[in-house]
Amino acid sequence: TAKSVTNNVAAPSPVYISSVIENATPSRLEMTYDLTLANVVPAATAFTVKVNSVTRTVSSVAISGTKVLLTLASSVVNGDAVTVAYTKPAANPLQTAAGGQAASLTAKSVTNNVAAPSPVYISSVIENATPSRLEMTYNLTLANVVPAATAFTVKVNSVTRTVSSVAISGTKVLLTLASPVVNGDAVTVAYTKPAANPLQTAAGGQAASITSQNVINNCSPVTNQPPLVTITSPTKSLTFTEPATITVEATASDADGSVVKVEFYSSNSKLGETTSLPYSYAWKNVMAGVYSIYAIATDNSGSKTVSEAVTVIVEKSAQAVNKLPVIDITYATPGKSGKPKKHDNITLKASVYDPDGTILNVEFKSGDLTLAIVDAAPYVYTLQDIDTGTYVITAIATDNLYASTVSSPIVIDVTENGENPAIISLSPNPNNGQFAIDIQSEEPDVEKRIRVVDLSGKTIYEDIMADYENHREFDLSFTVSGTYILLISDETRIFGTKKFIKR
Repeated sequence: TAKSVTNNVAAPSPVYISSVIENATPSRLEMTYDLTLANVVPAATAFTVKVNSVTRTVSSVAISGTKVLLTLASSVVNGDAVTVAYTKPAANPLQTAAGGQAASLTAKSVTNNVAAPSPVYISSVIENATPSRLEMTYNLTLANVVPAATAFTVKVNSVTRTVSSVAISGTKVLLTLASPVVNGDAVTVAYTKPAANPLQTAAGGQAASITSQNVINNCSPVTNQPPLVTITSPTKSLTFTEPATITVEATASDADGSVVKVEFYSSNSKLGETTSLPYSYAWKNVMAGVYSIYAIATDNSGSKTVSEAVTVIVEKSAQAVNKLPVIDITYATPGKSGKPKKHDNITLKASVYDPDGTILNVEFKSGDLTLAIVDAAPYVYTLQDIDTGTYVITAIATDNLYASTVSSPIVIDVTENGENPAIISLSPNPNNGQFAIDIQSEEPDVEKRIRVVDLSGKTIYEDIMADYENHREFDLSFTVSGTYILLISDETRIFGTKKFIKR
């Protein structure tokens, strides 16, 4: 009769075939076996995934037919080297419905099908500094693979503009145009991906074709060149006698347009104008004085240019003797009283008038150094942040006929703390160069330096006084007549001055 037979044939075990990461799911690793697997899910710790030799955490595990689906903690990118290993666990090993269990496997290479990212077009611009260059910007750095110029279509005001050359620089594509763009042009650019040398990254991601895109036009309006104008007559050397008729002539031109008007001025007073060649004006019945004549040219764009001024002198018909201007100079330390000290601002003020004319300017001088020339009242100048020392200040007034008067000098002693300098008595004063001094001071007994300078600051005498000396006699009879300054100082500062006159 039939007898039961014990069947000890084991269920077949699923065998690992391969693994892959697809471009559509870069954070999922798919392991494929040769048999359908039961929905028995091992712990994530049973799998070891490494990306570029660094372990990548497996977040979850799922079974689907012959596949084991491992979800990774972060996505894989193009070019990553990936491996996967499986260690058969005691609980819930990979198995078939019949109970055949998959064996452990050491690290296996995983096919990485994740594609390189493609560069994406962002924008285009033409800058004012380079009006013949169109810059296209992408979101990724591009490889130095240069497409043919025919891959790009640039239109300016709907008319195709030839692309002369193409260059790649980082994320930019630089298109050189056959002619520059100007302010107000409407520009578009398009790119048709070519079969050879398409725009791409170093990883091989290729840029897609783009239809016409608006280009930002940063070109500034063309700057109008101002006209040129010059007074040709009268010249600076001409002198007239009142009542004078002076014909003022000018040349004028405009490089990028035309001259529409030339106006003639004397100082701020308009004499007349002309709108056509020759550019001239007859100035009649001009009385004695000094006049500054200039012309202003206006071009067709409204730009104006002022010519260099020409000074014209008109003399009186019976030339009278010119009277010299009168000038006096004072100083003050604004907002302060007492002697000036280091870092103060000192304001110089000249009181000046001309008995028979007008003042042309006042020149302030320190010794032979010109500090400033002031052309109009009030005639003031401020010495800023002055240093210690003794300053011999004069002012020169020049009248409308160029006659000048030099003021009497003022001596400004600037010390560290503004204290009065030592008291020096000097007698006789005025003198013939022979005089004596006495120093009345509580200064420490130190060796003193004596110096005598003229009003230009030139030293004409220099000597040393011993620390115990407070009296000294001088013989400077060899000097020329004039005003001099005697200065006494120690190693660090001038602590006494005296002005005297040598007959």
